[in-house]
Amino acid sequence: MSDRLRRATEKFKILSKMRPWPPHRLRKRQREDDPGRCHLMELPTELLLEIISHLTLLPEAALALTCKRMFAISGEILASKSLRFSRDFAPLFHHYRNGHNYVTPRWQFLTLLENSRWRLCSKCLKLHPRAAFLPRELRRKADNRTCNVGELAGIVDLCPCKKLTFRDKMDLVDHLRMRQITLTALKSQFGNSVTDRYCWHSCTEQYGPTELKIALFPEINEENQLVVRTEYHLTTEPGQIGKEECMTPRFGCAHRSVDLWLASVYQTTICRLYDSFCTSCRRISVCSACNTTLKCPRKQPLNTDKSGKRATYSFWTQRSLGSISSVPDQDWAIQRIHPAEPSISVDNCNELCPWTVREHPPLAFAPSLDQEIIDPAMNDQTMSQLYSSIRMI
Repeated sequence: MSDRLRRATEKFKILSKMRPWPPHRLRKRQREDDPGRCHLMELPTELLLEIISHLTLLPEAALALTCKRMFAISGEILASKSLRFSRDFAPLFHHYRNGHNYVTPRWQFLTLLENSRWRLCSKCLKLHPRAAFLPRELRRKADNRTCNVGELAGIVDLCPCKKLTFRDKMDLVDHLRMRQITLTALKSQFGNSVTDRYCWHSCTEQYGPTELKIALFPEINEENQLVVRTEYHLTTEPGQIGKEECMTPRFGCAHRSVDLWLASVYQTTICRLYDSFCTSCRRISVCSACNTTLKCPRKQPLNTDKSGKRATYSFWTQRSLGSISSVPDQDWAIQRIHPAEPSISVDNCNELCPWTVREHPPLAFAPSLDQEIIDPAMNDQTMSQLYSSIRMI
């Protein structure tokens, strides 16, 4: 569809919506001597559409918030992806650049919306009421202003759709508490048939040849910590996991790339003590910065395509977002993807660099036939029974 035809189609849709608009609302305050008269609102919808067609993203979005009529005409622009958090928080290899978030259209738009009642927080990247800031913070520029949460304010990136500020975390805690009360009441009536497992959110994102399905399962554990289990189903070309051409900009935690982390964990299958006592396996499977763990239920990818051209990897991460108290703690702060640690940069990130494959050291002994070679290849019960029969002969 050509650009002219697309714009004509959009104009026709808007004109259809504007037909029932009451004429008295268009002629409101028509007197010449009325200081509140708006000449722009007296124009017909066709002329308003022509004027708006010459506006860029930010002016049109600001105009859509001026009155109900303009919202009816241009309100759809507010759903633009450019005015939301990026699906992936920062561009590939730009994880440690806080300044990236201050040049996005979303931040520029929020800057336009600041007024006497609302102010921007540079750590939450959102508008807060003035009461959420100390007087000295209100005198600072938006790029340096911090809300009452303090230095531990910020954003935790859970998936392409979910970015949690600390206030969002407390809302989630309240939601889980209310759900637990409801579950207790249901269990008293229906017994253990009521499940505790709760999928709070799920989504799917496409990264070139790679498809990533994500499901979030939050819960409050016995230590009153908010724990989030994130389950992944990553489908890509066989043997390409962690390769540059199939690499995704997703993070398993705030410090490790999810697919390179997965590629690292798959190496631990060569270890006899697989993920139990070996310090190298633990270093690979557990993030040294935040103790987030990545585990795989299968030691090999599950091929779902009959042609053998697609392989699916199923795995999950377990991360703690800190205590459920109303004061942020270090466990919460270490999970933030914004703001990044000021002492970390692309040049000196070392162990914390998310774009690193962690290598398992070579074995110091020759692998045995059963434990290191045959056992990892046994994924179904039929093969296990066959192998047991062979060993009994």
